[in-house]
Amino acid sequence: MQLELFRFIDESIDLLNSNIDELLSVEKLIDEFFTNTFSTKDHFMDVKSRVKEESSLKEKIIRNNLFMQYDSPEDLLNNLSDLIGVRIECRFIGDEKRIYREITNLFRIKNDNGLYSSYLNENIFLNLDEEQPTLQKNGFQIYKIDGKYFYEGKSYNFELQIKSLVNLFWGEIDHKILYKNFNYSGTEMFLSEIMSSIKENLEMIDRELMMLYNHLNEPTNNVSENVMKEIRTSLSKGLNDIYYQKVRNEFGFPVDFKLTSNTIINYLFMKIPEKDEAYINEFIRILNRLKFLDSKYIDLKKQIEFPVDLKFQDPFISSIGNKLSEIINIDFSWNLFFRILFDLEEGSSEQIITNLLVFLKNRYSEVINVAFSNFELTDKNKFEINKYTMGLIADRFNATSSIKLISDKSLAQTHNIVKNSIIEAVDIWDVDEIKSLIKQKFDNL
Repeated sequence: MQLELFRFIDESIDLLNSNIDELLSVEKLIDEFFTNTFSTKDHFMDVKSRVKEESSLKEKIIRNNLFMQYDSPEDLLNNLSDLIGVRIECRFIGDEKRIYREITNLFRIKNDNGLYSSYLNENIFLNLDEEQPTLQKNGFQIYKIDGKYFYEGKSYNFELQIKSLVNLFWGEIDHKILYKNFNYSGTEMFLSEIMSSIKENLEMIDRELMMLYNHLNEPTNNVSENVMKEIRTSLSKGLNDIYYQKVRNEFGFPVDFKLTSNTIINYLFMKIPEKDEAYINEFIRILNRLKFLDSKYIDLKKQIEFPVDLKFQDPFISSIGNKLSEIINIDFSWNLFFRILFDLEEGSSEQIITNLLVFLKNRYSEVINVAFSNFELTDKNKFEINKYTMGLIADRFNATSSIKLISDKSLAQTHNIVKNSIIEAVDIWDVDEIKSLIKQKFDNL
């Protein structure tokens, strides 16, 4: 005969599933309310929500001995505070307090049930009498607010959390290592000390990032080239560390792809307008994506589906694109490059590839045209030299398939080749002589 506990669990899960449509509807309504409320706030990033899953409910019943606390599954679900979970995500730890204050200012109407509501939504009620942030069992603090949502004559419990990027990252580590570690261990104190150390380091990073963010947002402060370089370097290192470990775990040996990491980060920043705000926003966006990718499983052995219907009129883009379609699942460097790029960028694979190819074409064309500076060449001659050089670049890529094509070094080499070829030409008006010199220099690379 089955233990009464497991009958209770099965009935609770059945009850959860029978109410799933209503729960999902309520979840969506709560998510939309807080998203709309904070979407215009600079310190706000996103709202994430979920309805409690079967496995999580089962685990909670056993771990907290809820079978002994409630008389029925109905009683359990009616009292489960996190039946629906909603999380407001923000950039920095200090932003958590800002958002909490904004919530308390918004929910000012105290009701007979002791909960607070807002004129903006008469169905949402929050318990704001508890001191925040609350202390967790692990000794750390969190902004966690109990709430109720009234939907079609019934009350549904939800838990509202406010978390910064750093606390999101640390929370995931804590949940995996301590919260869900059911193995008896004599090193519990050691693990707790390690987790405390990690938490302290993350808080230090948060303070430094916030200082940087505030500094860059001062009207009188501009992002210097050195600061931009440091930002790109830190992100490149983070990206390299994440995929270095993933490759090592997958294949059992390390692979050096610092060039790939640097190239991707530089490309992402080169695409954005040279404005301080845009630079900061891209930094925060990539940082948030890295946090997500660190915990995401990536099948590095799976082929990438390169869009076959990409057609370009431009000969340079067409040549590069066709070659990439041939080698993307053969050349590991390019395979990893696009795998990471697809993870970091927003949009479809077709759009991401198109943006990259158009960007490459424009960048190379730009450095070639810059090389014409201070030389009295006609527009026709400039056009002819530019077209010829772009053809040589495409031919060279088809021959080598080198990922260095997208690097700053390759762009600088192209600029110097064109510039020096014009200088060395006996007669700078002799376009054929200039083109011949350009070809020689490319062949000698």
